[in-house]
Amino acid sequence: MRYTWRVTLALIVSFGLLLWPWTQLTRDTGGLLGSFLAAAAVLLAGALTERLGPVPRVPIQIVVGAVGVAATLAFSFGADVLADLPGALTHGWVFIQSASAPVAANPGVTLIVATSAALLALLAYGLAVPRRQPALGVLPLICLYLVPSVILVTPMLFTEFLLLAASVVAVLWAGSALPRGEFATRAAALLTTVGIGIVAVALTFAVAQAFPQLEPRRSQEPLQMNDPSLDLKRNLVEGTDDVILSYRTDAPDGAYLKLATLPAFSREGFALADVRVGSGRFPAVPGGPSGERRTTQVAVGAFRSEWLPVPYAPERIDAPGDWGFALDTLDVMALNRTNRAAATEGISYTVTSLDVSPSAGAIAGASANDAPRRELNTNSAGVPPSIRTLAEQVTEGRGTAGAKAQALEAYLRSDRFTYSTAPAVGVGDGIATIEDFLFRSHRGYCEQFAGAMTLMARTLGIPARMAVGFVPGTRVGDAWEVTARDMHTWPEIWLDGQGWVAFEPTPSRGDAAGTDPTSAPTSTAQPTEQVTASAEPTPEEQPSEEPQPEEQGAGEEASLLGLLPWLLAAAVVVAGGVVVARLLPGWRRTRRRERRLAGTGDARADTVAAWDEVRDSAADLRLPWPDGSPRFAAERLASRFGDDEEALAALRRLAAAAERALFDRSETYDLPGGWRDEVTTVVAALTTAAEARKDARPRRVA
Repeated sequence: MRYTWRVTLALIVSFGLLLWPWTQLTRDTGGLLGSFLAAAAVLLAGALTERLGPVPRVPIQIVVGAVGVAATLAFSFGADVLADLPGALTHGWVFIQSASAPVAANPGVTLIVATSAALLALLAYGLAVPRRQPALGVLPLICLYLVPSVILVTPMLFTEFLLLAASVVAVLWAGSALPRGEFATRAAALLTTVGIGIVAVALTFAVAQAFPQLEPRRSQEPLQMNDPSLDLKRNLVEGTDDVILSYRTDAPDGAYLKLATLPAFSREGFALADVRVGSGRFPAVPGGPSGERRTTQVAVGAFRSEWLPVPYAPERIDAPGDWGFALDTLDVMALNRTNRAAATEGISYTVTSLDVSPSAGAIAGASANDAPRRELNTNSAGVPPSIRTLAEQVTEGRGTAGAKAQALEAYLRSDRFTYSTAPAVGVGDGIATIEDFLFRSHRGYCEQFAGAMTLMARTLGIPARMAVGFVPGTRVGDAWEVTARDMHTWPEIWLDGQGWVAFEPTPSRGDAAGTDPTSAPTSTAQPTEQVTASAEPTPEEQPSEEPQPEEQGAGEEASLLGLLPWLLAAAVVVAGGVVVARLLPGWRRTRRRERRLAGTGDARADTVAAWDEVRDSAADLRLPWPDGSPRFAAERLASRFGDDEEALAALRRLAAAAERALFDRSETYDLPGGWRDEVTTVVAALTTAAEARKDARPRRVA
């Protein structure tokens, strides 16, 4: 099999392998299949038209790719979508920026993905086949692989990395021909090529092992988790004094142990949001804050939960069992499918965490412009204007988001409000309960205090969310004991340069410094606060299996997915530049050939120009040109033509005419000057000879 077809088929297989991880970006598998077929069609069109040269080949590939993209759209969404491709593209751009991976089927997204696949196929072919540089041809494959790796902040699947390695090896292997000759020579070349492939795979595995972010698994769908705050008040009132966990830490004032984050908001209150789950190495702490690294050793007793109590922000966890984490909140959750609700009971584990405790001055000077999932964490739809008005009054004169958060915290901790779990106090953090708490009763427990601060911050455009967990507990010797009484909820506010900072607006639950709840006093909470040793909601309070509508299309992946159009646009620009760079020399060369073969009316000059075109074509094909007269050169070249009698005859006619044109006196030259047919026939034969020459010698892989 010739070089062109070997590399083309290897590229087709590679595109199929590397488009498979894109299923993590979109649920439109039909669109992905169509994108692969469009890319394959571009590659096949290139192989079929390779002998025509770059000028006709590239436009043909572009047309074939456009037809493939159009067919993909029509098959997936109907032919009507083709009537407004600019509108579909715009809608897809907006949809990508607002959606959470994997996104639903969308014509604009499919248009972007299919077009990108076709353009990358065009670029891969142009680099690998005409230039005969298979190593350059793998660069677009790397781009194809990097898109989901960049957009998805989960650790890379090692199997996906192996797909890339296999694709690279396949293309490089296809670009190395086995020589013709005796069996021993061919066998040695085959063993060499196989050895190179094995070494490449081994090196890929070694490199992969050197990167800690390469982990053996990735969760592709959000887990359906129970909300530990759903029955918080009942647990506060009906709990026991039993110690449910203890821990040792190098944090001087103990640590708040966080269970879960509640960023989603509706009129009923705050709740869990639909998130993507990673495993293995934790990502960087959002916001890039500085702080002390703490080590906490936890021993859990009779506390049953699918959420693992950890200090914020965890960076490493050594715990028995199968645990993952929410990528944007770093909440740690059980991944096992059996008995998940009791995953914490009786286990011991160690947590390394970053203590995010900025000073009051750092908070006061911080803005809040760069928050992830901003749309989700600033949602305050349906909130009465009175709550926003109150928030504006409380924060009047405060210029930064951090200063406003401090003012809200101080306001709620003032003597205007009273802590109480009395039966008359409302339940939850819904709008009606918070409105009653702020304007009428002024009485509530942690859920109302934290919910009020979170909601007031959101009405000011400050990203805020709720956290559920435990206060530090009671110090006993060198350890801390946490009882069911210590269950708590608090707000987290986003501040640029600090990330998510915990505040404590609930009276008797810590200092009002507005830095971090770990500054809370070491005493246990008031006896009126009691919780059960279970964070599980009652069956009727279980969240639905389907995420709420307002949770769809929100996530850190949304902001990262927003990079997809820019990444693809950059790829298009690079591809365009490479295509232009590749086409420009070919275009100039084609223009020169046309000028030579068009003729000038001077038969002698036209004959010399035709012979020059044959010589330049041989140079283009990297065939050695014999020194000497045209007839001598023709006889040497004839040995490459094999049994092609038509090409031999054309070469000899042209050589004889060229020799006369060069050496006869001008008045005696009486031959015609039109040699287009002869030149075309000879150049085609030279191209075939060049292909055979390259197939007959082994090529280095790199």
